[in-house]
Amino acid sequence: MPGAALVFAGLVAVAMIYEPAGEDPVVTQTEYVMAGPALAQLVPGPGTGFQLITTGGTPLARLTATASLEAAGAMSAGIAAVMPAEFEARLPGRLVKVEARLRAGPEAGIEEARIAYFSTGGGAASGWRTVRVSETFETVGFCYTVDPEAPLNEMEIVGLWPDIRGASRSLLLQELRVTIQPGEVSQDECERSIGL
Repeated sequence: MPGAALVFAGLVAVAMIYEPAGEDPVVTQTEYVMAGPALAQLVPGPGTGFQLITTGGTPLARLTATASLEAAGAMSAGIAAVMPAEFEARLPGRLVKVEARLRAGPEAGIEEARIAYFSTGGGAASGWRTVRVSETFETVGFCYTVDPEAPLNEMEIVGLWPDIRGASRSLLLQELRVTIQPGEVSQDECERSIGL
């Protein structure tokens, strides 16, 4: 499906033209953390949108999808967080833990969402992973080994698809975190540490 890959890459590139506002995410040697006002740096892809809101003094991103994952997921990275170049350079070949602190919107009735890790421009992707959500905030995620051949092109992306049906039901995001795991940590150990 080279044609689909080209369409996907083109749509992601168009989404990257979007000029986000707000504070920058916190980036260390081993972590990328997007929370608080930095959530304004999210990039909505085709079929998705977000709004920065404040609940109880805490900034949150209200995520929605107007297209179903089935209809638009092959052409969109959903609502994306783009890794900055200095963090991206440390990712190829490394096991990363991708975590999101999520809850269903009060009116939504969403029980699951999707998260994916994309190395666009020639690298592999994790594929959309299903995560369970409820009406209380929980940290969910997965672990993934980034393609050792992932190009350094500022296109390492974590995508969220809030409503697989595309019915504009909301998902609230409090924090998104990508953590590079130490070399001795196994996939299983990483998976067991999600939310800790």
